[in-house]
Amino acid sequence: MPERRGSGSGEREAREPRGTAAGAAPVAGPGDRGRHGGLELMVLGTGLVFTLTLMGRLESWSLGLGRFQALYAAAFACFALAMLRLRSASPARAAWLVFAVAAAARLALLPAPPSLSDDVYRYVWEGKVAAAGLDPYHLSPRDPALAALRDASLYPRINHPELATLYPPLALAGFALVARLSPTVTAIKLWVILHDLALVLLLLAWARSRGLSPLGVIAYAWNPLVLVEYAGSGHSDPTALVWLIAALMWAGRRPVAAALALTVGVLVKLAPLVALPALLRGWPWRARLVALAATGLGLGGFVALTRGADSGLTAYARTWANNELAFHYLSRLVPDPLAARGWALALLVLAVVAAAWGRPDAARATRVGMRLGFVLTPVAHPWYLGWAMALEPLAPSAPWLLLSFTAILSYGVLVPPAQGGAYHLSLAGRWCEYGAPLALALGLAWAARRRAAAVTRA
Repeated sequence: MPERRGSGSGEREAREPRGTAAGAAPVAGPGDRGRHGGLELMVLGTGLVFTLTLMGRLESWSLGLGRFQALYAAAFACFALAMLRLRSASPARAAWLVFAVAAAARLALLPAPPSLSDDVYRYVWEGKVAAAGLDPYHLSPRDPALAALRDASLYPRINHPELATLYPPLALAGFALVARLSPTVTAIKLWVILHDLALVLLLLAWARSRGLSPLGVIAYAWNPLVLVEYAGSGHSDPTALVWLIAALMWAGRRPVAAALALTVGVLVKLAPLVALPALLRGWPWRARLVALAATGLGLGGFVALTRGADSGLTAYARTWANNELAFHYLSRLVPDPLAARGWALALLVLAVVAAAWGRPDAARATRVGMRLGFVLTPVAHPWYLGWAMALEPLAPSAPWLLLSFTAILSYGVLVPPAQGGAYHLSLAGRWCEYGAPLALALGLAWAARRRAAAVTRA
């Protein structure tokens, strides 16, 4: 006769998992692990927000560099532990947890006065100039025509006042919009934070559409480097990053919308150009024409506007260097500064095109380009690394996440540098900054080979 299910001792046996007999500890199921992991993430997120709140109350990050970097290390410890717990956590409302901590962390840094970088003061100035109907592409802050806009609090903090603006037209449009509402540092920082939170929401939606856990978005949303540089120092990169991620997210389903999004991103910051070869490869002809025509016209107009002896874009492209390592050795091989920059750009273009044709996934090809761009550029400011971090949720990399910790060394090591904003980390210091992640990458590769060899022998 067929065995009857669900009756007698068989029913009790089915309801009682093994290991629950007298004196035995119950075995935690997946739900228990998810709840416990979710609680751990909540505690770590709270620790991150608390640490950033203390950081936001410091009078000056540059003058109190030791305290700032100690708090940064504590924040990174919370972040690193959260990343380590991702596989054992699956809370029911993971996306809301990620976003709530991301929002609280950014708002905690809103009161912090920018001191590690003075770029945000330039944003406010450019916004005031554009909002007044004047031309920031041909009028440097020192130009007598702008004398009426100068004040005692903003104007003395503007970097390179001898140079006209280097920002693309849609970036200036954003600055002007903010200036019309409130020409203040706090308003610009809030503008950046709102874009950054929109970016986090896009990353969460993108992760869901790709079948990835929303917890992976922590790699960007809770990253202390991202938080410090964007919410803290007010760097405007998220105002372009959000359009890049939108373009990658829409690449297959809405190619024309993706092409327009990429164009907007390029005309806010130039970095999204790295994604163009990979996206062009997968787009239909209509989207390709839209992207090439709109981007080409926009960039052509931008380059035409920035020509001149006091062009900030020309000075940036020809002479500026900071925190570089690979380019340091390239410039030794090619002594001419312009030629060295040309070689670095050529190597990046070749690598981006090769990645685009070798990888069918435009997002992963773009991540390769962003990483190589940071390594090869002569100007490797810490906030530039945020472009690579925005693509880390695809598959978080421990060495690159470690670089987002060591990159903070470029501001100095515990003691405020005597050079102030003109400080450049020594070559030995840069080897520590880049060398630690490189050593970790080599160690992980060696361990992976050992495991693969062990499996083969078995």
